Amino acid sequence: MTTEYKVLRVPVGTGAFKSLATLPAFFLMSCSAFAATIVDNGNTLDVDSSTAPITDYLVRNNSTLNITGATTNSVTVTSGSTLTINGGIVNGNSGGNGVTINSSTATINQATVTADATALLVNRPNGSNQGSTVTATDSQFSGVVTGATVSGLSTLDLINSQVTGTAAGSRGLDIFGGAVRATAGTRISGDVAGVLIKKDPANVGNASLVLDNSTVEGRNGAAIVVEQGTDASIEVLNNSTLIGSNGNVLEVEGASTANMRVANSALQGNVQVTGNSTANLTFDSASMEGDILRENGSTANVTLNNRSSFTGRLNNSNLSLNSGSSLTMVGNDHIGTLTLSDSTVNFGAPGVPRANRQLEVGTLNGSGIIAMQGNFQTGESDLLKAGTATGSYELAVNASGKDATSPQQLTLVQIGNNQADFVLLGGRVDVGTWQYDLAERTNASGEAEYYLNPTTWLSSGAQSVVALFQTALTVSYGELKSLENRMGELQADDKRHGLWVRAYGNKWNVDDGSTGVGYRQEQQGFTLGADTRLGDSPWTVGMLAGYSKSDLNLSGGTSATVDSYYFGPYFGWLNQDNGYFVDGALKFNHFRNESKVGMSDGKRAEGDYNNSAVSAMVEGGRQIDLGDGWFAKPSVQVSAAIIQGESYYLDNGMSAEGDDTHSLRTKLGVMAGRSINLGDTQVRPYGRVAVVHEFASNDNNVRVNGNSINNNLSGSGFEVGAGVMVSVSERLHLGVGVDYAKGKNIEQPVAVTFSANYQF
Repeated sequence: MTTEYKVLRVPVGTGAFKSLATLPAFFLMSCSAFAATIVDNGNTLDVDSSTAPITDYLVRNNSTLNITGATTNSVTVTSGSTLTINGGIVNGNSGGNGVTINSSTATINQATVTADATALLVNRPNGSNQGSTVTATDSQFSGVVTGATVSGLSTLDLINSQVTGTAAGSRGLDIFGGAVRATAGTRISGDVAGVLIKKDPANVGNASLVLDNSTVEGRNGAAIVVEQGTDASIEVLNNSTLIGSNGNVLEVEGASTANMRVANSALQGNVQVTGNSTANLTFDSASMEGDILRENGSTANVTLNNRSSFTGRLNNSNLSLNSGSSLTMVGNDHIGTLTLSDSTVNFGAPGVPRANRQLEVGTLNGSGIIAMQGNFQTGESDLLKAGTATGSYELAVNASGKDATSPQQLTLVQIGNNQADFVLLGGRVDVGTWQYDLAERTNASGEAEYYLNPTTWLSSGAQSVVALFQTALTVSYGELKSLENRMGELQADDKRHGLWVRAYGNKWNVDDGSTGVGYRQEQQGFTLGADTRLGDSPWTVGMLAGYSKSDLNLSGGTSATVDSYYFGPYFGWLNQDNGYFVDGALKFNHFRNESKVGMSDGKRAEGDYNNSAVSAMVEGGRQIDLGDGWFAKPSVQVSAAIIQGESYYLDNGMSAEGDDTHSLRTKLGVMAGRSINLGDTQVRPYGRVAVVHEFASNDNNVRVNGNSINNNLSGSGFEVGAGVMVSVSERLHLGVGVDYAKGKNIEQPVAVTFSANYQF
């Protein structure tokens, strides 16, 4: 081989070349011409768009090349030199590289670099322990073989740049023991791999890749490949994306180890670990949908922190779930060691129907939630099998609005060596009309076995159904209370006509009783009325109308509402001579009922229906003048109600049907008080007490999914109350009353009524 030199000399001024001169400029090598402008011996050369000709550059021995807006051929920078490119174009299209940095530094901004081999080589010479450092911003690097290559002890920072391997078999980025950081929208793309990570030939440097809001794509292969016994550190941060056309976001092979941390990013694709390799994956507020494809002899360890999620198969990998993280299975799976800390394992996506799944775990430890599903019609269910288990776990099992065809036990957990505690999340599982609880036994193989066992407790949905049908009576009688007060006022006033309004609020506490349904009811409403005396007769007739709303709160987050609209006529008869009286009323109701059921698995079910009712009340007694304004009024009252039965469905498949409800109630009581004249104002305080008995029919049944539940409301109780009426003027009267009542399985801790009457 012969080498010829054509020497051009560049006048030197103050350590920098001002024009081409003095240094060897062109080389002829290997029978082909290689023309290069050489910057040497610590000098500086500035090249801009007006500089000619377009040529290769060699910068060596602590020298500097500054390219601004110029187009050049290949640029090689070596032996402690410096390259700066601002807006340049580099064409390394003569079979070689575009920009080569050897044991030197480069700052590249808004550049376009192409090459037949590698567009950007960040390197160090053989035997040297001095790497190179390059920062590239808003630039593009396209190489037929590789977009960029970084050797051991070298560093490359990519900021909003593109690095592309263009040909078949190309890689976007080769990391041979070097360190690369890609940020601010950088995109790296190659054919067989987006990024290939290998050892440096001299086995120096720590191979690392940091992706921050950046993308790596393998157009016909994996996003990232780690091979040849390499230890690699990978970080995927802040909405970074890995795309592998073969379905793999990461491949670790050839006895390599990859430590990959994913934070604030979502991965879609698989991780493949082969050839006695190891993948250690850590997720921090991140997610992955895909499988761990782990070959026998290789190891995969997955750690999820800070509400991270993994959806896929783990294939005998080890999994640690921490701080609100979750695993969602997509089929049967095996896990070597499963550790939970305040986290959840889902046997399939919540609420998505699928075949029963089985999870086998070598060692289970920690604490958390295991969410499972069961088919209560067939007796099949998800199954957790573990060799050894320690810790404590809550089993969250899907609820159902439909009854099992034939209630049977469902096995959920089997443990060989069990030192763990398992309970049901929420205590029980709703299955149609009934609830299931968790029981433990030892099976024929000597394993500890946990299974669901049917009970006779009503489910949340069934409780809401029974409560709604039962509530209609308390709603209706609560509304009649306002009319009782009005009747008493008619007996104490001799005016001919009256207009009145009552605003009231009632509370009831219903115990579990025979139905197992306990709830709290609050009712607010108002009644308007008008009445008139029929001439000089002792008869008064009137008409009332009103509205009330009742809110029911049951256990487990279940609630219901009843909107009631009502109207009806009423009458009164009073013998002024002896004080005997008879009052009566007829009331028609239309109810709008709605229930919202908090089921045992945290889901909600809803249902609504409309029905009607008619109720009547007759009261007779005597008003006795005791002198000095004092009075007493003993009375007996009979009231009755018929409430229409109705059928409806909850949207979880539960069906409900109620019989017509019949009620017959008697009340024996006495009111006493005194009328006190205070000038133009009269004050009438009073107190009352009564004994009440409900003769409700024992066949007031409710059917839930065809199961009959007796809604027996019969029993005795008492009422006490106090109030005051104030005559503000001859025609205007105001009043307030407070009552308390207690009966079998029901208490009314407070009933408050505010009244206003205008008499004329």
